[in-house]
Amino acid sequence: MSVVKLKEVSIIGKLSELDKVATICGQSNIFHADNAMTFYADTPDFTIYNEENPYAEPLQQLNDAVVKAKKTLTLLDTNETKNIYLENEAMIDYAKNIAHRINEWEKQKKKAEDKINEYTTIIDDMGHFVGLNLNLEEVNSCEYVQVRFGALPKENLEKLAVYKDNPNVIFTPCTTDEKYQWGLYFTPIITAAEVDRIFSSLKFETVNLKELQGSPEAIVADIRAKRDAQIAVVKEIETSMDALWRKEATKMQKVFSLLTEKNVYFNSICRNAAKYDDKFVIVGWIPAKAESTLKSELSKLNLMEVSFKGGAEAKKHNPPTKIKNAGIFRPFEFFVDMYGMPNYTEFDPTPFVAITYTILFGIMFGDLGQGPCIAIVGYLMWKFKKMAIGKVLIPCGIASAIFGLIYGSVFGFEEWLNPMYEAMGIAGAHGKPIHVMDGATSQMIIYATIAFGAVLILIAMIIGIISGIKQGHLEHALFGESGVAGFVLYASILCVVLDMVLGTQITTFGGNVSQGLWYGLLCGVPLVLILLKGILGPLCEGNKNWKPDSWGDYFMQSIFEIIVMFIDYLANTMSFLRVGAFVLVHAGMMLVVFTLAEMLPHVGFVIIVIIGNIIVSVLECLLVCIQVLRLEYYELFCRYFDGSGRKFEPVTAKITE
Repeated sequence: MSVVKLKEVSIIGKLSELDKVATICGQSNIFHADNAMTFYADTPDFTIYNEENPYAEPLQQLNDAVVKAKKTLTLLDTNETKNIYLENEAMIDYAKNIAHRINEWEKQKKKAEDKINEYTTIIDDMGHFVGLNLNLEEVNSCEYVQVRFGALPKENLEKLAVYKDNPNVIFTPCTTDEKYQWGLYFTPIITAAEVDRIFSSLKFETVNLKELQGSPEAIVADIRAKRDAQIAVVKEIETSMDALWRKEATKMQKVFSLLTEKNVYFNSICRNAAKYDDKFVIVGWIPAKAESTLKSELSKLNLMEVSFKGGAEAKKHNPPTKIKNAGIFRPFEFFVDMYGMPNYTEFDPTPFVAITYTILFGIMFGDLGQGPCIAIVGYLMWKFKKMAIGKVLIPCGIASAIFGLIYGSVFGFEEWLNPMYEAMGIAGAHGKPIHVMDGATSQMIIYATIAFGAVLILIAMIIGIISGIKQGHLEHALFGESGVAGFVLYASILCVVLDMVLGTQITTFGGNVSQGLWYGLLCGVPLVLILLKGILGPLCEGNKNWKPDSWGDYFMQSIFEIIVMFIDYLANTMSFLRVGAFVLVHAGMMLVVFTLAEMLPHVGFVIIVIIGNIIVSVLECLLVCIQVLRLEYYELFCRYFDGSGRKFEPVTAKITE
């Protein structure tokens, strides 16, 4: 449940070893590559490594060829590829050769398939004219008569009868199908234009048979033989492809996996390297625990220098952040990632978010029936859709069920659990420990949620103080509005308000002290410290430039900041009113559902209750998720979390979900 300790890795060697180093670092799956030029920007001899990626083109060619062949290559795990030994040039040549063979076959196959389609069209067209005892060569050579072959829509056959007295319009029908009457028409050359217009108006679709010679029967037989020959070509090519796949599939998978890895490692590691003369420098980050493993692998190469830096020296270069949380907290990393990663020296808020978010959700949406349904839906969302919010809804649904047990609400039925409470001896005036809709209880819920919010704000301040001291931000940690001074001031204000509400006098170990003196001590001292934050902070941090440029401007600005701070204190605290409000909203919405259901008898009652529960569950779950997240981000995160870090993202060629 913390930020994992990292070490900065610096590797120097000959350019001839760069590919091997990148492969070792990449296959480790724990190496976060950084831009080496940011570490050596002040060194004039260093330049960016901008060589062309030799693996991208052969990998793309191989992948495209395999896709064309309708085959699939899977990516081997890095643990398997570590044991594969192939020279880069041989691997690249192999990929290009395989791609070339498949592409040539695909070109031949495409050409044959085009011919098959062409021949099939001719066969289909000519099939309608088989049995006419015609010679197309003679027909097409007629000097005084024009012949048109084609198809006439059936709905236009009756219209053709209009021209039966026209001696120049002679239509000979052949075969029919669902839509068309196939046939041909004759006309003298001198009237061809007029007759063509007539058949065009009847939507006659002409078939061009001028390039064909012989009888339709002979043409169909000849074309069918040619089509069969092309079909044989396609089958032969597919057989060759299948044979190639059976023979080379294993090696192709190895080459594909290695090329994919090499391509990723080149783009992610080599591109971030710096070079000078014939040497390279790679800089990155690894978990501190992995130092010995990576050092052992790199020792197999003839490198000039491999160094591992940790602690304060590594922190100078803004390390990325790798967080590690227990399984029950891990789903809530989703919310932290949305806001921003903690920096390397910052507190990881995930556990605190997980606990507070779950509790607040349960308080605001407490129902023993709807809660488990939400948990089940969340599980299904994660199981089948891999939605991160689904894993968050599982503990939230459980919390909803727990608080539903306290409220005595099951799918909106408020009396079902009363016998259990009575048997346990904890039943109140209304048959349950807490009756949300009771006037006195509602008021108590509102006060309790405000108090709970104030406690969460105080806890957030404590976390912020610890985090600030850890990062060396003493000004914020000691004198900020969320630092030690702010904590004392806010806690004191809460005590004063509580004292005024309860009408009691604060008592100390030394006896009773006047109210005015306590007000001055508890509120005045931290207020002065906050006012002088801009002066005391730099002094504590050893900054010699602690004096403001203008004392008047400084105090004027500080006074306005204190006014804003008091407004924020009030707004942040009162914002937790929404927690209690949603407790009442849930009960009110279910009351509306049952009021509508009672207007209908029997089956209607059941239907309304079921539909109402679904609508309320979906709507309120959405609203509560948003409102609790708002409380986390705006009321708590501002006290202890900056979120200015960058995520630790190790270079990997693995396919992740």
